[in-house]
Amino acid sequence: MPELRSARRGVVIVFFVYGAVLATWVSRIPLIKQELGLDTAELSVALLGSPIGLITAMQFVSRLVERWTSAVVVRWAAVAASVSMVLPSLAWNLPSLAVALFLLGFSLGSLDIAMNTQAVAIERGYGRPIMSGIHGMYSVGVLIGAGVGALAAHAELDPLVHFSAAAFVLGASGVVASRSLLGAEADTEHAPDDTDRPLRLLSHPGLIALGVIAFCCFFAEGAVDDWSGVYLHEEQGASLGIAPLAAAACGAGMAIGRFGGDAVIARFGRPATLWRSALVAGFGMTLAVLAPSPGVAIAAYFVLGLGVATIVPIAFTLAGTAPGVRPAWAISRVTTLGYAGLFASPPVVGLVAQATNLAVALAIPAVLLLLIVPLSRATRG
Repeated sequence: MPELRSARRGVVIVFFVYGAVLATWVSRIPLIKQELGLDTAELSVALLGSPIGLITAMQFVSRLVERWTSAVVVRWAAVAASVSMVLPSLAWNLPSLAVALFLLGFSLGSLDIAMNTQAVAIERGYGRPIMSGIHGMYSVGVLIGAGVGALAAHAELDPLVHFSAAAFVLGASGVVASRSLLGAEADTEHAPDDTDRPLRLLSHPGLIALGVIAFCCFFAEGAVDDWSGVYLHEEQGASLGIAPLAAAACGAGMAIGRFGGDAVIARFGRPATLWRSALVAGFGMTLAVLAPSPGVAIAAYFVLGLGVATIVPIAFTLAGTAPGVRPAWAISRVTTLGYAGLFASPPVVGLVAQATNLAVALAIPAVLLLLIVPLSRATRG
């Protein structure tokens, strides 16, 4: 149907915008840290603003979706995220940077729930898996945002100029894309009749299982982003130029896996794809830890990326189509648990590595990924 095809194109652009906004800000963190004269501990405190804002938004954004539709929330959240991206470049001290990042996290959290609610509705209309490919555009946005950020940093472009130009392009793209999204009927198709009944996550064990699955997957992603390069450099002896290729390989594997993931899901079904993907991801993470050389470790991180690629898209789809609950509410709860893993991962891995060694610490995400295999059984039915 033309309406569905148009909505799919629109939501793909929105996912791209999300990834590009996030990567644009992250690409200039070193310079902003330097300009504000922050040490590592102070920067860590400031960076807490973003996850706090993200988690805060996820607690009530489902109500905004129910009141104004996911299409409207996507439109305003895309604009808010683009504008908020500029704020860190205007910060003058630690508190102002923390506030700026709280606002950025809040707007990104709102956009996350709304765009995934919309994507679930579009996939439901298609009657076949398309969510993995939609999430693939997030990966593309991250890659392009990071690439442009690297060029801007190399050219010594002022972050305010860089962020302002990116905000205009990405914000405008989000507004235009949101006009083609599906309306209110898409958000409420699977909502229960008694919409005034209080919703409690503990009453829905299937959603809890999906949340734990998302937690395990995001924990592994966080460990790769923050510690894979350190592991290759300090434990494997890779040079500083080679070490970042671990995270890059994982990102490349994830992008490829997401664009090919819909065909796999259509072939095996979502629960079966979940446990197969978890096995691949767990194998990749285990091989990365036990690798005899940096080259083998980098290849293992690519395998890890292929494995985790479809896990989160499947979890969001299953949450958004869970019976008896409103899609936006279910997605927000699963997302909250998932992001808890992303935020917990860096300090947990760091503390365990301090007490033992980094190889032992990186075995934790390998175990968590394999935990998804039995958890996938709770998603059936």
